Amino acid sequence: MRDFLPPMQSLRSFEAAARLSSISKAAAELCVTQGAVSKQVKLLEAFLSVALFTRGPNGVSLTAIGKKYLSSVSNALNELNSIGEQLQTSPIQQQLLLDVIPSMTNIWLIPRIHSFEQRFPHLKVDLITGDGKPDFNASQADISIRCLLPGTADGHILELAKEKLLLVASPEMLERHPIHEISDVLQHRLLKQNTRPQLWDNFLQQRKLLQGQLPAESKINFGIGFQHFFMSLKAAEEGLGLALIPDFLAATAIVEKRLVNPLNISLNTDYRYYLFSPSYKAELRKTLEFSQWLQRELKD
Repeated sequence: MRDFLPPMQSLRSFEAAARLSSISKAAAELCVTQGAVSKQVKLLEAFLSVALFTRGPNGVSLTAIGKKYLSSVSNALNELNSIGEQLQTSPIQQQLLLDVIPSMTNIWLIPRIHSFEQRFPHLKVDLITGDGKPDFNASQADISIRCLLPGTADGHILELAKEKLLLVASPEMLERHPIHEISDVLQHRLLKQNTRPQLWDNFLQQRKLLQGQLPAESKINFGIGFQHFFMSLKAAEEGLGLALIPDFLAATAIVEKRLVNPLNISLNTDYRYYLFSPSYKAELRKTLEFSQWLQRELKD
């Protein structure tokens, strides 16, 4: 029990007014009104049941008890400030549990996680994967990253990016069967995304290669179906067919010439990448540090 511990704002107001010998100067330093400082000082005097200041036409001056109390308050505030500074510059070791969709984990996050550890050595990362709406009642995760349709999840949410899919293929496959125009896409096997069965329908309709729904006897050559984008990306690299892959996941493979994006063909979808965190963790330093780092990395 700390029955004799007054509010922090009252202590800060008292200390500033006493150190500066002025209510108005204390208000300017604390970025509040003179009335707010006077109120806090009066609350402190009422809490302690003693007069800390004498008030006159030339301002305020400390009573004998006020001078004694100022010494203790100044020492306590300086100690708190010093400890706070140490924690800011040398923060304590903490665990950060990330729950991230599998493809982003495998293709994008793991190659970059070492740079995060170097930037924030006080955070010890544990990484798990998950899909669908995050459930923080069933998980201890500090942060979850998901790709979902807008409005399908609630809580503390930060939108990271809109989904843009790139059409990709291996350069060897395109050497054998080039894509010179959009209709050439239909000469290739199309690798299916089992979790997004309408993906190719949407692509073909947007590119005016398909009218209506695909008939059961469609001559379109569908290849193997995959659960995750990282599987489809690897299959495309191996020349198994064309794949639709999120742009930031395909970027490295395209730069390294393991994949090609013929004719710069892409598909914008309604999906979004979101960062979720439990409301009681949303403003924690470790949550903010990862969130800010992630946003910078995605922009780069």
